[in-house]
Amino acid sequence: MTVAAPRARHGIFILLRRLRVPLAVLIVVYAVAVAGFTLIPGIDAQGRPWAMSFLQAFYFVSFLGTTIGLGEIPHPFSDTQRLWATATIYGSVVAWLYSISALFSVLQDPSFRRIMHESRVERAVRRLQEPFYLVCGYDDAGIRVTRELAEDGTSVVIVDVESARVDAVEVEDLPAVVPALQGDTSDPKTLVLAGLTNDLCAGVLALTGQDSTNTKIVLTARLLNPAVPVLCAAREHAAHARMAAAGATHIINPYDTFAERVALSIRTPSLHVIYESLTTQRGTAMNEPQGLPHGRWVLCGFGLFTRALRRQLTRLQIETFVIDVELDDTCDEKNSLQGDPTDPAVLRGADLESASAIVAGTAVDIDNLAITLAARALNKRLYIVARQTQRRNGSIFRASPANLVMLSGYIVAAEVLRVIRAPQLTTFLRRARDEEEAWAAALLQRMRNVIGAEIVESWSIELTPDRAPTACVAIDRPQEDVTLQRLMTRADGSGELVQAVPLLLHRGQERLLLPATDVPLQIGDRILCCGSARARVVMRGNLSAHALPILASHEQARATRT
Repeated sequence: MTVAAPRARHGIFILLRRLRVPLAVLIVVYAVAVAGFTLIPGIDAQGRPWAMSFLQAFYFVSFLGTTIGLGEIPHPFSDTQRLWATATIYGSVVAWLYSISALFSVLQDPSFRRIMHESRVERAVRRLQEPFYLVCGYDDAGIRVTRELAEDGTSVVIVDVESARVDAVEVEDLPAVVPALQGDTSDPKTLVLAGLTNDLCAGVLALTGQDSTNTKIVLTARLLNPAVPVLCAAREHAAHARMAAAGATHIINPYDTFAERVALSIRTPSLHVIYESLTTQRGTAMNEPQGLPHGRWVLCGFGLFTRALRRQLTRLQIETFVIDVELDDTCDEKNSLQGDPTDPAVLRGADLESASAIVAGTAVDIDNLAITLAARALNKRLYIVARQTQRRNGSIFRASPANLVMLSGYIVAAEVLRVIRAPQLTTFLRRARDEEEAWAAALLQRMRNVIGAEIVESWSIELTPDRAPTACVAIDRPQEDVTLQRLMTRADGSGELVQAVPLLLHRGQERLLLPATDVPLQIGDRILCCGSARARVVMRGNLSAHALPILASHEQARATRT
């Protein structure tokens, strides 16, 4: 295992170096006090002279320094000894006060606290015994991804530049302890401390809000740990090429993703419901397809978000009208209006009465909320799409008249979890987009019949000897066939199928959508399924060595039950 060098010794070194003068003062005061008591003679009750031994002197000075005052030992003191004891009291108290204040000063030193914080995180990462994901950036997307992965039992390590976000990890109600490191995510040393070069690092998630920072994270991960996959969030299209050249495994643009979903909902409403149920954290198949309007769309604001949406709407041959304070050459006078979209008078100039939908897509939440209220007052039938930039404003947007709210962090988190949980889902969704609405409606109805109102989860099954040893052994037997149906059979002996729907069979270069449950399986097949959480547990359990009765022939299974 490759780990960073321990940094705890650096903290101890700084502590000792800063305390060397106070410790020296304390040692000198005690040494002089002990020496004085051993040299100054006393008179016992019989009038005979006596002198303290070194042990007696050290013992007396030790409790004298704390001003406990246990009495004069081993005999009553002479006036000279009492005078020396008085000097020792003041000297030791002053030395202790000086040393303690110096200690507190060191403990409050930012550099010392940073090193000790890094040491704690480094030790926590070294104690991890299972694969973990390194999450760079703990904002909306990072919070959602961390919570979902922690609830799945997957270890996570967080790195964020803001100390407030790192401190928030400790108060989050997470099911497991999540190490969180405060540091610059673009600094390679910070990423190494967080476990980038650790052999158990399963992936790096670059989820900061800066494209340049995410690009440097990708580049650092590719150079220091080339085998680790890197998922990267991007806002600007210009950053896509740089991230791809740096070695990003997946690039997630929340604006493009949301625009594609809107276009998908317009073109194939049932497939949009399937998409949402498979990619959102708490999606079900019971939602009704939203028929987004095909008429004229008014786009308020002309930033990255509305530009991406405009491209998708133009491909569907849907008319768009842009309103913004500043416009560029791509906006003609016929289909644009320069002005403040939060002004109701400007909205009236856009002829909202003839529009079918409006998009409040500025970069300011308050402006977007003002646009939704003004638009609803002008046209009661208008379909309203609003952009939300800050998660804390969620309750306000839910109370607004917006029909659809776009939150970048939510979109990025859903895409990251989709890639981590079921990498084949990307292939399925890409192939499904080529199908007609009738095909999507039939699949949606099948998911409703099988899964019902359960939260839909997606997972991949890989039939390889290391991941599915029992299934591979059964497949090698010439006298029996291992079908998808047998993998979907409950392990309780009832013969019932789990609440799951197979979506994609990946065999070599072949991609088979919605494979039949009676298709014989082969070693090396990868199967994408969706269903309830219980179905995922059962199907994966059927691949283990404990599921031999499930994978045996039906006659053997009946004999076992008998």
